Amino acid sequence: MSDYSSANKASGLFLVWKKYQRRPEVLAPLINCELKFIPHLFKSKYLRPLDYLFKLIVSVKDILAKKPNFVVAQCPPTFSALPPWLTKTPYVIDAHNPLFQVEMWQKLPFTKVLLQNALGIIVHNSEMYHLVSKIVPDAQLFTISDPIVPIVPGSPQERQPKQILVIASFDPWDEPVELLIDAMRELKEYQFIVTADVNKLDSATAASLQTLKNVNLTGFLAIEEYHQMLCSSLAAVVLTTSNATQPSGACEALSSDTQLVISKTSLTKQLFGDWATVVDNSTESIATAVRALSLQDLDLSEYRKQWNTAVQQEVDKMLQQVTK
Repeated sequence: MSDYSSANKASGLFLVWKKYQRRPEVLAPLINCELKFIPHLFKSKYLRPLDYLFKLIVSVKDILAKKPNFVVAQCPPTFSALPPWLTKTPYVIDAHNPLFQVEMWQKLPFTKVLLQNALGIIVHNSEMYHLVSKIVPDAQLFTISDPIVPIVPGSPQERQPKQILVIASFDPWDEPVELLIDAMRELKEYQFIVTADVNKLDSATAASLQTLKNVNLTGFLAIEEYHQMLCSSLAAVVLTTSNATQPSGACEALSSDTQLVISKTSLTKQLFGDWATVVDNSTESIATAVRALSLQDLDLSEYRKQWNTAVQQEVDKMLQQVTK
């Protein structure tokens, strides 16, 4: 990738009110931003207001101390854009799909004001661009997909012919967890690695998952360990029930030359269909796809190059806007 930001003196602060996500990790350097992850203090959703208050204070203190030229706020939660708004710092919203596809986020206090006062809104794909342009017709929109940075494990990894990495977060909004459990139950000859937090599931679903002997529930892994797991797996499985979703897990497969089995939508076919296996959200379709896989050496470098060229063009466009 070319580096527009290296020639530009403006520097930003990228606020993410979560423990970790790969998208901001790879996007922040490209837009000359210091990245700030702020994890939850409490697991209970009932205490989330206290979490938000803590994160608001930490974010405001960081902005006042660092004095960035601009802030990128990952939303939702929409409140992550409050610190730059309160401190009168120019800001851009990195809008993950639920911000515009889950009605709750649109109804929260300050949402309309925060959207209207942003220098721009980053969406992740062309389908979201068309959706958001109707909801916020006066906003300056930028379409920036996750930059693809090659994932290379710290030590050489041999891919295991029966190991499948399930890239999921157990988000009830767009992940078919029951379907995933049924598919893993059917594919009993494979060993599945699941890094999502089982505690996010209801007790009945969690119990159903925990009874599967071919599933290893690792929970959150350190980045290097996760990359080792990704690069030693036969394939990654990424399932979604949502249109206009560009799954980060699919980008991780692209980054690591890993075979991918992914839910079929118009967007996933457009973005990944040339090299991944797109499947219907059914146990039979998923099982058939996985059983058809064989060990092979993929070289997805040309796909990464084309992808990153498009990302860089939109990044340049956004930086020109925020550095006027």
